[in-house]
Amino acid sequence: MERIFLKKDLNKSLEEYNFPGLKNALKMEPQQVINKIKESGLRGRGGAGFPTGVKWETVLSIEDDTKFIICNADEGEPGTFKDRFLMENLPFKVLEGIIISGYATGSKYGYIYIRGEYVEAIKIIKKTMEKLYEKNILGKNILNSDFSFDLKLVKGAGAYVCGDETSLINSIEGDRGKSRIKPPLPVFEGLYGKPTVVNNVETLAAAAEIMSYDNNRYSEMGTEKSRGTKLVSISGDVNKPGVYEVEFGKLTVKDIVQELAGGVKGEKIGFVIPGGISTEALTEEELDVPYTYENLQKMGSNIGSGGMIVVSSQRNYLEIVKNVSDFFRDETCGTCFPCREGNKNINKIVSDIYKRGYPTSHEIEIISDIQYAVSSAARCGFGESSLNLILSIFEKFYTKKVEV
Repeated sequence: MERIFLKKDLNKSLEEYNFPGLKNALKMEPQQVINKIKESGLRGRGGAGFPTGVKWETVLSIEDDTKFIICNADEGEPGTFKDRFLMENLPFKVLEGIIISGYATGSKYGYIYIRGEYVEAIKIIKKTMEKLYEKNILGKNILNSDFSFDLKLVKGAGAYVCGDETSLINSIEGDRGKSRIKPPLPVFEGLYGKPTVVNNVETLAAAAEIMSYDNNRYSEMGTEKSRGTKLVSISGDVNKPGVYEVEFGKLTVKDIVQELAGGVKGEKIGFVIPGGISTEALTEEELDVPYTYENLQKMGSNIGSGGMIVVSSQRNYLEIVKNVSDFFRDETCGTCFPCREGNKNINKIVSDIYKRGYPTSHEIEIISDIQYAVSSAARCGFGESSLNLILSIFEKFYTKKVEV
């Protein structure tokens, strides 16, 4: 649990924290705040990796009396629990980031949408919000400035697809959690048809930390295309599962597993899922890749949500594939025909493969064709990535099987 950037305030109480990022932001013009976020190179930490400053600047540029900030705390990606860590251990920093984003974009209203199963995080955030209203850090004329901002907590409705920003917006509005057709993007027409910023918990906490420094320390960390640090949730067959903060480019995936997580449980590593079950698997031979957006993309995988799952070579890989396929079959919102039917049909094929004990080359080819159709036609990231892990495991470990 080394403290690099975000974790330097661990074990501080709310009374010990003086909201330096917010105080610095309120001394600046909104565009100056956005410029600092853009200069930092901060990218969205929920999976898409979109430049945070660009999103904020777009909403600031739109003239509208009502704009919204939404903190996406619906952390549903299996193997990912770093947002829960932040909400339970650094709730004041998470809320500070939300308030700063409101100031920078000209938004007076915000929502934090927390996964319903995160009972402790909901309790802590709710209690912290009440204290911030008492301390004049939420509400009218924050810290005696001209800026006012109100925040509401919404409990997630238990749908994985609500991690998608448009599905989450529908859920807040009281509709079923299902994706919207884009365009229009939420920054133009989001919650209640108004300009809306949707940012991940870690993204907003990092923004608060960036604003707490007079210099732009974040831009000095990491690589040119992957600035700063990333919280990595490591689970699976490792000796020390947990949340680790990693500076981009300093460690390889193998270093993270061996040095931080204490190495694999079992004979040896079978494969590593680097960013949650929506990302492609890396074999043991591929683990010397530096942990950055660009290097993992070159390997055909992704940082994703930062949920790293380590799988021992002693595991039944087909059992894992079946588990993942069951999950995506059950969690698709059903709005897009290719995603709904594609995941259902993939699940039937995977079930047959699991019973037989191996796939045929023809089955892998069919899965690849369906994956292309689903990823091309789906409205949201769910469909675009639902078959990545399944197909990568089949292609990397089963392509030499004889067709029957």
